[in-house]
Amino acid sequence: GRCPAPGHDTLTGYPAMDAFTFVLESLDDTACLGTLLAGMMQNAPQVRALLLQGDLGSGKTTLTRSLVAALPGGDQAEISSPSFTICNNYPTCPPVLHCDLYRCPASLPDEVWDALDADAGICIVEWAQYIPQAALPKEFLDIRLESCEKGRFLTVMAHGQASQALAQELHTAWTTSGRHGSRTDLPLFS
Repeated sequence: GRCPAPGHDTLTGYPAMDAFTFVLESLDDTACLGTLLAGMMQNAPQVRALLLQGDLGSGKTTLTRSLVAALPGGDQAEISSPSFTICNNYPTCPPVLHCDLYRCPASLPDEVWDALDADAGICIVEWAQYIPQAALPKEFLDIRLESCEKGRFLTVMAHGQASQALAQELHTAWTTSGRHGSRTDLPLFS
């Protein structure tokens, strides 16, 4: 794909809203952020889509695993990467559809299209860069994971007012939790 202009989002091509970058130094940091996000999403019913981007092994499934496990009913979910099944459903409250589009870059499965358009549960999509612009919901968090010297950078870009409020709340909770890395002065794209 083409590189976006600085300050522009790769999913939409439009100017990005505020971005918050977290430095995740360990798997525990990734799990902590997923747990925080799970709690906040239970109280933000307008935000039902988490669109994840990152290389293989960047932590997309680890983040999803901790988020799903932290939701009510998450202890009953068998959380695994949907690399081969394309979509996994988890019996949480709210229910979660976890999708991996790595194997279907040319067409969006109907189940994913429907989930992105629904308000009933949370839809988490790995390899979200393969989602056609027409399928993007009004409210979503665009989450990017990148390797760095200290572990990983996780960047959250919010789309929509409720998503922006949730991203700000996540940033505030992370910085007050005593975790090390929270940056707002990093460039959006390198």
